[in-house]
Amino acid sequence: MPKGRYSLIPFLCWTSLVLLGATASTLAQEDDLDATYGQGNQSEGRYSINGTGVLAQMFEDRGHSVFYSRVLGRPTRKADVIIWAPDNFHVPTDAEVAAIEQWLQERSGRTFIFIGRDYDATMDYWIEVAKDATQEEQAMLILKLADVWGAHQVKRMAIIDDEDCGWFKLNADNTVRTIRSARSTSDWLDGISPGGLKMRLQSYFVESDKGRSSSYGRYEFDTQLFYQNIPLITRVQNRSKFNRGQIYVIANGSFLLNVPLVHREHRKLASKLIDRVGREKTICFLESEFDDWEDVPVLENAPSAAKPPSIVTILQTWPFGIILIHIIIIGIVYCFYRYPIFGRPKTKFEVASVIDDSNEQQSVSNFGRHIRALGDLLRRGGNTTFAQHCLQMYRERSSEQTTYQPQKRKKKPT
Repeated sequence: MPKGRYSLIPFLCWTSLVLLGATASTLAQEDDLDATYGQGNQSEGRYSINGTGVLAQMFEDRGHSVFYSRVLGRPTRKADVIIWAPDNFHVPTDAEVAAIEQWLQERSGRTFIFIGRDYDATMDYWIEVAKDATQEEQAMLILKLADVWGAHQVKRMAIIDDEDCGWFKLNADNTVRTIRSARSTSDWLDGISPGGLKMRLQSYFVESDKGRSSSYGRYEFDTQLFYQNIPLITRVQNRSKFNRGQIYVIANGSFLLNVPLVHREHRKLASKLIDRVGREKTICFLESEFDDWEDVPVLENAPSAAKPPSIVTILQTWPFGIILIHIIIIGIVYCFYRYPIFGRPKTKFEVASVIDDSNEQQSVSNFGRHIRALGDLLRRGGNTTFAQHCLQMYRERSSEQTTYQPQKRKKKPT
């Protein structure tokens, strides 16, 4: 067993207990479950079920050095391997493709690993928890699973079918597949139990139409792991651009993220991927964020994502600024007219008579109105005994002849 392998066991055991043990966690809110995608041990999502911390630990246990970066540029130049699990459902942009290929060209034998986004371990997490849940808890978990599934499907609306970056093309398939076994053209499945996998698959990557053309330098595509002719792991090479480097395109993270790596067979498959990068390499986990449907750039000196205009920006824009200022002024005047009470207090008010359809002026200090209002409240209460008791107490107090007279203090002699 390689050095440091035992350091991974406590984490895996702890995660297994979370998945299969305490069903009390079924009542926890979603905020209590960290589902941050594509981040590792040195980031906010280091304990996330969708994180890359366990995979990074596996690299370190095999003698590699690992660091993290949110920028593709100067910080990543020292890396021999870049692993990128972006938190968006698009293929890399032309600028990102050019930056990665430049990085591959700078040093011989580098490896870039791209992990597709169309997978969320939250669903598998709650499915495992539901196995040992009571009947009442399972009823709540059904709602939880529906919520998680719906949220993921809303995010998948960003997928663009046949989106092509030159390395691969995106096939926006909506069919949900559970992969128990796969086929390989090399030794990827050596030592893995038949039917022992538990991968999820919806959309996937296929060979690029652009990459086959001569203008793109003709990339070489080698599908090394596949399921029913669907590529799961594809190796991409280009003799003129990659400088004897390589790109591994992974369909999704259903065997590489924290929760999927609880399964023994998934760890074996991840070890096969680690073998492909060589020995004692410097590994960089590239992290990218996803905020309000806008991708946070990972390229160095890239322009930030567009933000919605603020109130100050609108006020400085013609003619919307002057229109908005007038609306604000009119609103302030209306509020002063409608809500505050100015001037002397009113002594009279009008009451509409139902009988002769005329208005009657009454004083605001008319005590008879109070008597009628109190009587109406007692009538609406429907408690005759309580109403008679209140009336009796009023009569007893009103018939008392004595009133309280405050005593005068005696002056002290001077």
